[in-house]
Amino acid sequence: MPYLPWEQAWQEALFGEAGFYRRPEGPAGHFRTAVHAAPTALARAVARLARTVGCSGVLDLGAGRGELLTALARLSDEGEPLRLHGVDVVARPPLLPPAVGWSRADGGIPYAVFAGALVVAWEVLDTVPCPVLEIGPDGRPHVVLVDAGTGRERLGGAPADADLDWCRRWWPADGLEEGDRVEVGRTRDAWWEGHVRLLARIGGGVLLAVDYAHTRAARPPLGTLSGYRAGRLVPPLPDGSCDVTAHVALDAVASAGHVAGAAAGTLVPQHAALRSLGVRGDQPGADELLDPAGLGGFTWLLQRVTSR
Repeated sequence: MPYLPWEQAWQEALFGEAGFYRRPEGPAGHFRTAVHAAPTALARAVARLARTVGCSGVLDLGAGRGELLTALARLSDEGEPLRLHGVDVVARPPLLPPAVGWSRADGGIPYAVFAGALVVAWEVLDTVPCPVLEIGPDGRPHVVLVDAGTGRERLGGAPADADLDWCRRWWPADGLEEGDRVEVGRTRDAWWEGHVRLLARIGGGVLLAVDYAHTRAARPPLGTLSGYRAGRLVPPLPDGSCDVTAHVALDAVASAGHVAGAAAGTLVPQHAALRSLGVRGDQPGADELLDPAGLGGFTWLLQRVTSR
């Protein structure tokens, strides 16, 4: 098979016709997220957040098989019901409650579901494919190429100017050594910025991103590109058999959202965010959500978008 830039191989591996996120077992067959650990506690926290920020609904982007939305639907008798809608690359899950709306990401999403919603991107940005660069023997960054069938890599040519511009601001290559890597977050920034601009056009709302993240003060020198298969961390192989993920430069995402018109927002550890929303360690499964060394180590970015 030909060697491809990681960004291209990654896109096909996750979202192509035979991509990982289209597999029948769904993401839950391969890795555990917060909603699997403590669905009721998490749903109550998300519902409380939505009502606190004045949102009438929750729109879950990258909703998997609707696990969070199903948990939220079960809380319909706890206060004013929220309008619920999910988006993913698969058809509507068969066990999704009737009150929950659903759209395929590749089939067009009705703008109306965004209006006044808390738009949730839970572990979504880490799956947005991005260029992977590596410092070569010449001391310069090169695009990393990968064979999708074997996972073998080699260095390609020089990065695009837009990627180098992003690196200069958010992940400088100065001081990096041969073999060090940069995961260029430009594509994640653009994904987020697009949703900010959409919300601004149709009446505003609030965006929430939750992901493993890092900031400019502490970028990982070897990058974070990883794979998950059947509950285990594995080498990233872009053949559709495993998840491919990389942590998110969430400070850059926040800046992109602000430039696009959102409020500045702040980065908050998940354990602190959930405690502020009433999650306690004595609730079933909540201790896992609050563990700073585990799921509690995720970072939250919340940005409000007003109508233009």
